Amino acid sequence: MPNHTPPARPFTRHRRPVAAALATAASLLLTACGGEDRSEEADVASISDTAPTAATGAGGSGASAAASSDSQRPQLRLDSSKEEVARLYNAWAACLEQHGFHNFQDVSKDGQRIPVHSDPALPAARAQCESKVPLGPPELDRNRNPRYADDWREWIACMHRRNYKVIPLPNEEGYDVPDGPIPPDSIQIENECRLEAFGAGKK
Repeated sequence: MPNHTPPARPFTRHRRPVAAALATAASLLLTACGGEDRSEEADVASISDTAPTAATGAGGSGASAAASSDSQRPQLRLDSSKEEVARLYNAWAACLEQHGFHNFQDVSKDGQRIPVHSDPALPAARAQCESKVPLGPPELDRNRNPRYADDWREWIACMHRRNYKVIPLPNEEGYDVPDGPIPPDSIQIENECRLEAFGAGKK
């Protein structure tokens, strides 16, 4: 049964095989239960999780350097279009290429070029391109949204109302996809319910 687990930053998908949980925030993701393959989509979502943390500089702490770097990163919105997301992540991919990294997945998702994360050449190039990695929507960041827990529970409730019976995990750490058939429009349900639950329009 797949498991969806948000990191400290914006919520992203992560999968868990039926027999063993994968306790990793930036792994390559496995094929979902029920015959539906969402691994490519999940790989795209996990890119921001693997962005490097700014190193401590000579004139300040690592935390302050990271904050400075974050201020330069492009900001995604809850309603960012697929085209906008692809444009921003492809700008990051182009930066990686400029710094000597050329190993990308053969198949793109929604027009996004996805680096092969297992390539040992990636960290060096990635460290040079941190300012290009898009920040997820602030509403999906526990540290920036004081209503995160309530909004997350509303997200789950919305999916349940639309007959997508995901199984929430404790502490808003994610959710499991139920065994058996799931709605054919499950991804649309997730996205629309996320916008409904976290969107500023309901505040």
